[in-house]
Amino acid sequence: MITRVWSDLPNFREVIFTGGMNVVLADRAKDSDENESTNGLGKTTLLRIIKFCLGSDLARDKVLKHPRLKFARFGLDLTYLDRTITAVRAISSPEHVLVTELFISGLDLQAEPAGDGLVKVSLEDWKRALTLRFVPSDQESSPSFNELALYLIRLGKPAFIEPPTAFQGQSGASKRLIVSYLLGLNWASQVRLDDLVTTRSQVDAAIKALKGAADTQERSIGELEAERVALEASVAAKREEVERFNVREDYRDLENALVDVDARLHAAINENFSDKRVLDYYTQSADELPAADPQRPVDILKDAGAIFREDALKSLDEVAAFHLELHTNRHTFLHGEISRLKGVIKERNSVISSLADRKSEILEILRSSGALEQLIELQRGYVEQKAQLEALKARIAERIKFDLRKEDLTSDISHQRSLMKRDLSDRARTVDEARLLFAEYTQFLYGKPGGLSVDVTSAGYRFTFSIDREGSDGVDQMVVFCFDLAVATLRARRKSGFSTLIHDSAMFADVDPRQYGLALQLAKQRSEIEGFQYICCLNSGALPTAHLGDLDMEELTKLRLTDEGEEGRLLGIRLPPREQAT
Repeated sequence: MITRVWSDLPNFREVIFTGGMNVVLADRAKDSDENESTNGLGKTTLLRIIKFCLGSDLARDKVLKHPRLKFARFGLDLTYLDRTITAVRAISSPEHVLVTELFISGLDLQAEPAGDGLVKVSLEDWKRALTLRFVPSDQESSPSFNELALYLIRLGKPAFIEPPTAFQGQSGASKRLIVSYLLGLNWASQVRLDDLVTTRSQVDAAIKALKGAADTQERSIGELEAERVALEASVAAKREEVERFNVREDYRDLENALVDVDARLHAAINENFSDKRVLDYYTQSADELPAADPQRPVDILKDAGAIFREDALKSLDEVAAFHLELHTNRHTFLHGEISRLKGVIKERNSVISSLADRKSEILEILRSSGALEQLIELQRGYVEQKAQLEALKARIAERIKFDLRKEDLTSDISHQRSLMKRDLSDRARTVDEARLLFAEYTQFLYGKPGGLSVDVTSAGYRFTFSIDREGSDGVDQMVVFCFDLAVATLRARRKSGFSTLIHDSAMFADVDPRQYGLALQLAKQRSEIEGFQYICCLNSGALPTAHLGDLDMEELTKLRLTDEGEEGRLLGIRLPPREQAT
């Protein structure tokens, strides 16, 4: 329980709190302008100071980081084992806290004596001490005190939208952990499930990265195995080629000999081609040559009408004889050439065959051997292919490992959910107690019981809250109010070390006056009956005076803030806008 909040600021409005209900009331002076607001008097700042003394992050607090507060110190007194514990923290050195030595006695923390029964500890050790004292657990995964404080001291509009949310951007895992702890559920199982789901997400990301590492399109393990088999065959062939390779010193001579043989071979083939065309022509000419006819020249002349003298007939005989001789000589020439060409071609074919054999011989030698640089190039190609093969094998192995890991995790997640469902059934009395409190409190406000349902889904615990909304404003805030009041009741019944619940005025903004008044009555009634402390910051102008019942606001008010001069404000000073601060 918080008993006092104070500061070394000269005009700070120190406040003393007691058990049960405590009100911090922001009031407007009678002579204030109608446009004056009770906002900015220090209600929310008081809550910020309380959280600051309990270890909140100063870097996120724009109000307390104001230059006018640079050298301010704030203190908080709370009870622990019926003893008063003091915590003091300075804006100028927020990384350290002065705390009553008794509170950390017996804890494995580093502390320096600071006088007056106080010791100086680091901020991290202070937060650890709060957790060890108020959130005792033998498991490191338990929520910290500062995480619980997000719900016990709600700040900011997002904190009043729905019960599981304490701040904007809060992760689902954080919500499930803290709410399950507050309701007495198996929060450790929720942590294990979240860890499994997170690990599976990481494995999914790894699998996706492996799939896209070398492929423009994702390929299955089967497709990668097919590629592996083909690459293994290629590597084996390349290895055999390297093993059979023979380095020859005369490799360049063989290359030159191959060029020479190839040139001679092509020349012989070309010459054969030309000779065969001539042979074909001579053969055709020989076949078409007519039989010799000595009388044919005379017949031709006679047919032309020529008349010969006797002395001219002798000359005609000579012409016929010449014609016969010419025909005979042509026949002899053609057959001679045909015979010669066939012989030349035959002889050249033998040369071509010999050259072809020599070319094949040289090619075979070159195929199985080569110069040293060729062997090096061949070995380089083999090494590159082998490296590709090993990389592919490693990739396949990783894919298989991650796929199997994902299957194992999926199985573990399913098993963990089953355990959580059975555990939820076993904790029926605990859950029913929370359900009954929520139903009782919502019925007090709205005449009908609301519903608090707890289920185990894919992500673990799912919490659902409902109230009949018809005809009422600010229902969302009242759902949060009833949940917080139920949690405070449960913590008081379980003798939790820190039994304080604090609400800012934003909790009651836009709430129907009737429900507003009933909520305050309910808070006073339950805090006194159950034995927890309830602190609320309210605006006097928004109080539902017609619906407060027997509440004596004067008696409940522990601090009244006004706009009547700086001394009426919490800090005793008006903080100018930061850009105007000097």
